[in-house]
Amino acid sequence: MRNDIPWGHVTALVLSWLIIFGFAYLFFANWQEPKIAVAQNNQQETEIVIPRSRDGHYYVRGEVNGYPVDFMVDTGASIISISHEVARAAHLPRGRPAIFSTAAGNIMGEIVADQDIKVGNISARGLTVSVGIQGRIGLLGQNFLRKVEVIQSGDKMVLRVNGSR
Repeated sequence: MRNDIPWGHVTALVLSWLIIFGFAYLFFANWQEPKIAVAQNNQQETEIVIPRSRDGHYYVRGEVNGYPVDFMVDTGASIISISHEVARAAHLPRGRPAIFSTAAGNIMGEIVADQDIKVGNISARGLTVSVGIQGRIGLLGQNFLRKVEVIQSGDKMVLRVNGSR
């Protein structure tokens, strides 16, 4: 029996498909990453404009006690939430144990009081932070959002210092 399969052509075809699928994977992985707004720390700025990310949420870079944290703006969250890893990196003290009710079910965590949160040039002092969610993205909850004016229009959200403009 004669072997009529041109193995060189098969190998080239398989490698071509692997390269195409590799580029497609990298493209879609990058496309799915949230678009995180980074506000300029300009002393005169009293508002932050956040574009809607591809997943429909709004993401903004902020700080917890001076440590940089990427937040998803979550109008349904009562308080700011971060992971244990972010809390330790931001040097938060241990908090009091708590059970949080989330969309994924109940999780154990901590409540840490009296923390400083900053987003762009908007600061809030003495806020409570829950520690225990998973992932590197924190949740910017109502205890921060109540201190600013929140305007959502089209594909952008604006966080504005109350009383400005």
